Amino acid sequence: MPPAATAAAAPPERLSPQTRRTAWIVSSIFFVEQLDATSVASALPAMAADLGSDTVTLSATITAYLLGLTILIPLSGRLAERHGDKRVFAGAIWLFLASSIACGFAPNAFVLIALRFVQGMAGALMAPVGRLIVLRTAAKHELVEAMALVILLAMIAPMVGPFLGGLLTTYVGWRWIFWINVPLCLGALWLVRRFLPATEGRGGGAFDLRGTLLSGIGFACLMWGLMALAEAQVRTGPAVAALAAGALLVAAYVRHARRTAEPVLALDLLTLRSFRDAMAGGSVFRIAVGGVPFLLPVTLQQRDGYSPLEAGLVVLIPAMGGFAMKFFSGRILRRTGYRRGLFLHGALAAGCLAAAGWVPPREVMVAYAATLFGFGWARSLQMNAYGTLAYADVARPRLAAATSFFLAIQNLTVAMGVAVAALLLQGGAAAGTADAAYSWAYLVLGAVALASAAMTLAMPPTAGRDLLQTKR
Repeated sequence: MPPAATAAAAPPERLSPQTRRTAWIVSSIFFVEQLDATSVASALPAMAADLGSDTVTLSATITAYLLGLTILIPLSGRLAERHGDKRVFAGAIWLFLASSIACGFAPNAFVLIALRFVQGMAGALMAPVGRLIVLRTAAKHELVEAMALVILLAMIAPMVGPFLGGLLTTYVGWRWIFWINVPLCLGALWLVRRFLPATEGRGGGAFDLRGTLLSGIGFACLMWGLMALAEAQVRTGPAVAALAAGALLVAAYVRHARRTAEPVLALDLLTLRSFRDAMAGGSVFRIAVGGVPFLLPVTLQQRDGYSPLEAGLVVLIPAMGGFAMKFFSGRILRRTGYRRGLFLHGALAAGCLAAAGWVPPREVMVAYAATLFGFGWARSLQMNAYGTLAYADVARPRLAAATSFFLAIQNLTVAMGVAVAALLLQGGAAAGTADAAYSWAYLVLGAVALASAAMTLAMPPTAGRDLLQTKR
């Protein structure tokens, strides 16, 4: 009997109480971080007026956060190994709490931007180390459901964040966007101290300072260059220079890692077939879908004439599809296996994404909503499947290294997706075919998503089999 059929024949076992509790706690902390990250944008005009700046300048608060997030992720796994994952996780929450309080008291735009960079560094430790704690707690057969639970609340935050940011800014002031993190972080710290399992750090060992600098600054340059390309008001010269510098630094890191016994990012993980397949297919898929949160509201407002509020409501539809999938992803993967499940849902995501650019929402809203819901549904399974397949053959002592590597590339490819979507629109506008450029942008991104689905056909039929077994 094929492995997928064997896995499907037995009913999936529920998560153990310890794994379920750990996943919920980490998910709640991810919710706090994502809530803060997504609520700032709606407050930028009020921030600019209060601080004597302008909205364009204050948009750097978002860029600074992402740069802080990018530059420290490569180091997160090594810090968890040296000092213990629970200790580093709690320290990251304390840093997020302190920087949030400071952001609320920022006297000018420069200080606020600097503090947002620090806040991003805290987030860079919270995300990978929180995920690492769940990976170390869950048995292999629990991993699919556990990781789906981990990102469940983080998917709700982008729906709530912009509304909450606007509400707080209107009634109590923009500074409360940051101060509201105080009770949330204190509650999270109590949960971490009371319930999360601890893994002792191994103390000494070589610290790869050169590799940390090369990878961190290199990824930050690539991230800034990609974000700059996505902004029409930024000249392409600095963006291209940043991308070139980032590529050179990353190339220097690759050369350094091959000559170092314990590099900060372990490139030898790519010798594992499952990790390599997840990184390759997942990266192409994230390039395809990473720009959709940017592309969708822009299309609805600039091409279809929707108001910001109407566009915001429509943007919730793929989020609802993704939220619904979280309750079914484990059962679907056990029935189909990784290879077939990734191919089918990759093709579904590609078809829905391509169709979303051509179905007129005002004329056939039901069909348009169905394409967005289907896209969100398929995207959610792909993200969960790639995010768990990466760990299928990783030994427990190497989970920290794998998590840092995976999340560093994940952030970069999502930013690449935003840049590709923006460049497609800018190219259409420059050619004088702005309206048609929206439809063609969706079609191109759908083709990239389909390419990622085709890549999964090269996976062995047994890919991720151990993750889909139920405990006997």
